[in-house]
Amino acid sequence: MWVYIAVGVCILAVVYVNYPIPPLTPALTSWKNGGNFFKFRTFKIFYRVEKGSNKDGRVLLTIHGFPTSSHDWIKVLPDLKKQHSEVILFDMIGFGLSDKPSDHDYSIMEQADIAEALLKKLKITQIHLLSHDYGDTVALELLARFNMKKTDLKVLSLCLSNGGVFPETNFPRPLQKLLTVPYLGAILSRLSFYGIFRKGFGEVFGVNTQPTESEFRDFYAAIANNHGYRINYKLLGYIAERSQHKNRWVGGLQEATIPVHMIYGPSDPVNPPVFIDHYKKTVSRHSITVLPSDISHYPQWEAPEQFAKAYREFHQRLSGKGK
Repeated sequence: MWVYIAVGVCILAVVYVNYPIPPLTPALTSWKNGGNFFKFRTFKIFYRVEKGSNKDGRVLLTIHGFPTSSHDWIKVLPDLKKQHSEVILFDMIGFGLSDKPSDHDYSIMEQADIAEALLKKLKITQIHLLSHDYGDTVALELLARFNMKKTDLKVLSLCLSNGGVFPETNFPRPLQKLLTVPYLGAILSRLSFYGIFRKGFGEVFGVNTQPTESEFRDFYAAIANNHGYRINYKLLGYIAERSQHKNRWVGGLQEATIPVHMIYGPSDPVNPPVFIDHYKKTVSRHSITVLPSDISHYPQWEAPEQFAKAYREFHQRLSGKGK
């Protein structure tokens, strides 16, 4: 009898902490209205195509991080549009405004497949890549396919930012570790609510670069959309994938002959400063910009002007305009 009571209490707790599901905020509604959806297999994937002012035909694909969405790039989007003729943004499956099936096995490989499918739909065959966090790993899979000539997509350059590129210098947050525990992860995901999210998410931002309350609400609305809180534990399979495919992804970065750059916020608790020396030793041919010491895991949000400047200087070097 007590077992049934306990189960009943858990069900009521899940309903209570997640009811009602927060609607999209005005910022997210506006973001959605500026985009479209395309079908990947049976799933709806959200994307936006932003026309830039650079007429040289350079197209940029941005790839966002965990657990957020393509809206992460909004603060640097105006500058990105100045550097490119088009900027493509999309929400990966399980994120943001895209579908979030609960009976699905999420993988980095599939996210790369979605990126390729979107670019094929848009008839884009050459791209520059800009990625963050989880998106870094998706970008590395696209790079590996390009290196091995297993894609029709030509990658022209890659700019990474604050991602777990190297498993040995990546330290998932305590809650992320708990969410990877079988069964426990599913329960904790369903018991998540705004207060827990705000506290945990705030810890990956710098002390002086915290989002505003409305920005926290925007981030959470994107996550909660389509009951996304239910599947967070499933998305975290990427942690194990990074170790499993280390030779493919880190090896691909080492072998890359295209220009590669890293923009790094050093106050990052997920990828702490030990990352800097490891990056320089492991991929010494590639460049890195280390931002001021108070910038943390979301540099494009915390220091958009400095992030945009670092990205702009990287592309100026590509075109021979830099020093």
